[in-house]
Amino acid sequence: MTERSHRLHGWFKTRRFLFLLIAFMLLFVLHPLTGGFFKISFLLDIFLSVILLSAIYAIGESRRALFFGLSMAVPAFFAHWIYFFLKLPVIHLIDVVSGAIFFAFATIIIVSHLFKQKRVTADLIRGAICGYFLIGLMWAFIFSLLETLQPGSFISGGPAKLDLENLIYFSFVTLSTTGYGDIVPLADQARSLTILEAVMGQMYLAVNIATLVAIRISQPSGENPE
Repeated sequence: MTERSHRLHGWFKTRRFLFLLIAFMLLFVLHPLTGGFFKISFLLDIFLSVILLSAIYAIGESRRALFFGLSMAVPAFFAHWIYFFLKLPVIHLIDVVSGAIFFAFATIIIVSHLFKQKRVTADLIRGAICGYFLIGLMWAFIFSLLETLQPGSFISGGPAKLDLENLIYFSFVTLSTTGYGDIVPLADQARSLTILEAVMGQMYLAVNIATLVAIRISQPSGENPE
């Protein structure tokens, strides 16, 4: 390995979660801004695909994790785009099931990585943020699965359809315990899952902040995050 390639490898290694964080910013910032200018119905699908590919890179440090991640990400990717054109219910079911499993697995891998670290770095902070976003996306797919298997589990007080895009919105509103009330869980299963997500969101923030503070305290003074 040449010095240049070694330097490039080191750059990517210290920015393991950078691309995933950028992908999430594209979804949450660029998607709503461009939606008013470009009437492209598959913008959300494009951003979700970018997140999926970036998450594969983020969890790909271990071959075992990479293999399992790919086994879930590949069906989710192709099922999502096949359903976009064909609208077959069974394809949508494959999409939401494989998507929910993949994002749950990616969350576990990233959170486990955070707890193993001995130094607070910029990439560690990026990973903690990505973990929070992945939890919200995981629950969005779970809610979509529930609504697919049991229609009417959620009810919308407005004209919004209970598709994946609106369930992503509902998921993050629930995760942050904002609770605007425009989409409401109606079925008992939906209510239980909503409560679980809200509690998980608060626990994630509390545990991760405590972990980062503990790592930072034990870190040698004067050492700056890279």
